[in-house]
Amino acid sequence: MDVKQKFWMWGYTQEKTGISVPFTGITRSYCSLESAADYFGMPNTVFMNSMHTWDRVEENLAFLKDSRQILCGLPHGAASAVEGAGKISGLSLKFPRIKGIVMDDFLQLSGHPTTPELVRDIKQELRSANPDLELYVVMYSDINHLDVTPYLEYIDGFMLWRWVSTETFWRAELPALLHRFKANYGKKVLHGVYLQNYGENGSTAAPMDFELWKLQWMCLLKHLRADSGFLDGCILLQNAWVGDSRFRDQAVWLKDTLDWFFATNSVR
Repeated sequence: MDVKQKFWMWGYTQEKTGISVPFTGITRSYCSLESAADYFGMPNTVFMNSMHTWDRVEENLAFLKDSRQILCGLPHGAASAVEGAGKISGLSLKFPRIKGIVMDDFLQLSGHPTTPELVRDIKQELRSANPDLELYVVMYSDINHLDVTPYLEYIDGFMLWRWVSTETFWRAELPALLHRFKANYGKKVLHGVYLQNYGENGSTAAPMDFELWKLQWMCLLKHLRADSGFLDGCILLQNAWVGDSRFRDQAVWLKDTLDWFFATNSVR
């Protein structure tokens, strides 16, 4: 596989720019999801509009016409999640690039316990109109000790994140984490990177420390090239910060680095 196909841009499409999107505070966004994906050369998108509202969802999905694969965010709340999975299943017939859903903050979902029975019901609804759709769950490295075995038959992949980023994690802990998830669960494993330093600053605009930003990406790129196969892809969150001048250095460095990475990976 061309390594470029392993990259995902996470965020929100916008019918009107210059407005704020979720989890950006009062910051105005001029960069919609599809624009950020195109800028970095990332062929796949994680569409989170569906986690918050179904209003004009089709109009917004239409912006992602060039995405190779789309994963849709699932609403929080038990009833909303089950209903949402069914809606996304139906939407995938009209938008065949939809390949599945993302359950954000898995095992921490707001308003209800995330039981295996609930995940089973979500998976059933997800495949009600399209049996090929996949279910991904978001987990954080500081709770990776939680036993997900009771859920495994319903899960197709994990999206792992480090909420508060540290040099020690990326240099010393990441390899063992990826190995453990792949060896214990045998599912697809993606790892995310925050452009905004949410773990320390919330939604107050504060880019990830530049040296730590570079370290994160170089570690992930190394694992994507490794023969071990522990890492199946990586995700950048989120598009709203990409067009913000305060994040320019990080964004420009990443684009330059990905251009180099994609161009120097021969396909055989």
